[in-house]
Amino acid sequence: MATEISSSRPHTTAPVTAPDPSRTTAVDPRGLTAFLVLAFAFSWTAWWFGSRLLDGGDPTPAVLVGAFGPMVAAILVTAFTQGRPGVGALFRRHSLRRRGGIRPYAITALIVLAIAGAAALPVFMGTATVEEEALRAALLGVPVQFVLIALVGGGNEELGWRGFALPRLQGALPPLAANVTLGAVWAVWHAPLFEMAGTVQSEVYFPAYALLCVGLTVVLGHVFNSARGGVIAVVIAHAAVNVVSGLKGMLVGDPAGTVEVTAVLTVAVLLTLFTRGRLGLRRTDDARGTTGS
Repeated sequence: MATEISSSRPHTTAPVTAPDPSRTTAVDPRGLTAFLVLAFAFSWTAWWFGSRLLDGGDPTPAVLVGAFGPMVAAILVTAFTQGRPGVGALFRRHSLRRRGGIRPYAITALIVLAIAGAAALPVFMGTATVEEEALRAALLGVPVQFVLIALVGGGNEELGWRGFALPRLQGALPPLAANVTLGAVWAVWHAPLFEMAGTVQSEVYFPAYALLCVGLTVVLGHVFNSARGGVIAVVIAHAAVNVVSGLKGMLVGDPAGTVEVTAVLTVAVLLTLFTRGRLGLRRTDDARGTTGS
């Protein structure tokens, strides 16, 4: 008769490691509504009061202050819902450690080249001219422009839009739907600037600008997902896009024109098709109930 001997050795299971909240790309959407209310309230109030205090003067100071709305909202909501650890995780999204290899920067190069091509096309077709002196002077100012835009002229929005809002939208919606929704929100957030003389938005049609915002959001969303939730890559992409788009507007005019919008939307569609709508979001991150920052 065989005797069954049971092992007294305890069964152990591998510890489950919680995901680093600074690297998450799809989380529980709680806090998203509060974030949007605060971001819009801060920015629109700054722009409304700023336009009246400046009384027709240079709108830049008001525009720059209002641009911090998404960042301020993200910090406040995170502090209220997750405390100091949550705020720390939020800011760790700005880690300089490279994430995602070369892919986020390849996507950035693609969208920059597309906008640059939109600027070059009318020159090649003979419908616009660029003076060599003006081009040289503009290019000399690019490094300073890039740094300023990254810090206060667009890149500062990214802790809010991509660092806070996008992971929550991707926790509730498929990646493409999440990014298109955020693009529409981003466009509406800019709405008061269309009534402020001297802003870029005051010179363009809102429908065209909205399409541009949606296309850029899809591209920036792919950068964010490819960078595994890192915001630095998106700040670089946002600043690069604003610089080359600003150069285009200054040298050949037609900001947010048909060619530029078409170029951006083409890149967005190609990225969507190439990734089958995933936009760089890993399936392991696509857990609609995950919590994190």
